[in-house]
Amino acid sequence: MRFYQASLLCLLTFGTAGCSLFQDEKPIVEGERIAVLTNETIVKPDIRKDEVAISLPRPHRNTEWSQNGGHASHLVGHLESGTQLQGFWQSSFGTGASKRDFLISSPVIANKVAFMIDAEGKVSAKRLDSGETIWERKVKPQNRSDKDIALKGAGIAVAYEKVYVTTGFGGVYALDMKTGNPVWYFGADNPIRIAPTVDGNIVFIQTIANKLVALEASSGKELWHYDSESEGTTMIGGASPAFDVEQDLVIAAFSNGELRAFKASTGSPLWSDWLYSNRKSTPLATINTIRSNPVIAGNAVFAAGQSNLLTAIDIRTGNRIWQRELTLSDQPWVSGNYMFVVANNSDLVAIENATGRIIWSTKIPLGSEKDDKAGAFISGPVLTDNRLLVTTSTGYAFAVSPYTGKIMSYVNLETPIESSPVVADGIMLLTTNDAEVYSYK
Repeated sequence: MRFYQASLLCLLTFGTAGCSLFQDEKPIVEGERIAVLTNETIVKPDIRKDEVAISLPRPHRNTEWSQNGGHASHLVGHLESGTQLQGFWQSSFGTGASKRDFLISSPVIANKVAFMIDAEGKVSAKRLDSGETIWERKVKPQNRSDKDIALKGAGIAVAYEKVYVTTGFGGVYALDMKTGNPVWYFGADNPIRIAPTVDGNIVFIQTIANKLVALEASSGKELWHYDSESEGTTMIGGASPAFDVEQDLVIAAFSNGELRAFKASTGSPLWSDWLYSNRKSTPLATINTIRSNPVIAGNAVFAAGQSNLLTAIDIRTGNRIWQRELTLSDQPWVSGNYMFVVANNSDLVAIENATGRIIWSTKIPLGSEKDDKAGAFISGPVLTDNRLLVTTSTGYAFAVSPYTGKIMSYVNLETPIESSPVVADGIMLLTTNDAEVYSYK
């Protein structure tokens, strides 16, 4: 673990003279701009400028970020994290990404402790206020033949004083939150590359063969499962199920494009949809997978497929309320009457929840010509203190106004960021491909 004075941290890590994460400067992208992917589109608003004035709920302080997407339903809202976001600790949590392995899991936070998993399947618990390591535990496959499998660390979630871990070799582990000691183990039939969803004493996991399994959170006992059709061509990672305990509803998204709702307690199917579009905005839109977490908000679920379709669906009937031809890889960020999405690789878009109307759209720069290589992408957004935060795989972080779409500030972190920011207790965490975690408050 390494500590820096704020000024030194900004100078060495951010390459700027200021002490906060973001500087009030106009982003400058050197070199001739080239397309990251062919056939990129620029999303156009449906209304005239200033026709709609976006209003958002006041920021609130969440004490936990318990799982992928922040909450089991993936509805987190407008968070509080401080206006300056000064860096105050930095720490390594293990082995970073390589040509063979990827870091696809974001940290989770509970009880003022941050938990994270590296590319080799090592789980770390660190104090949120200092970055001090409390414990470490490497999860290992039960079969020796699985020890060389890629993507050992698929995802983590925390609840009921346990850390739930999914792995690329199909093992699901419950670890004691305070010690890291194993509590129970479940062996899935196939590798898992999606973080678990936990609430209501149920853990939902999903394998690469499109098998959804519900486990009892206290014991690891299988409660029910559902097998969707397998998909030959897919992408790394996937969408964690959205779970609303009060409505006894879980909505799972699969790599074949199926979106299906179940009664969470019994597994009884309620309705299904297939998120396909005949029009493709990018070459990757030809893949049917759903990587964006569905979000349950009231009586609607917002879901998006890689195949150029974002839709709002009535959770009671399964009927579509509206749909837009947009490709998403990260979950829609819903707050109040609006949602914010990164669409078609680099368009940050504000959308009205009730109608699907696009209020504004902003193109996020991906870096200089040297950085601007095929495969670059944006993670986020996260809404905190009247700013939308997005990060890029080329090492930039941007703060954008949720009201106008104007880029407010930016910083070059000079290292790839391929996961969304995580916010809890007024603290934001960013993780890099090198398995470094940076904290800001």
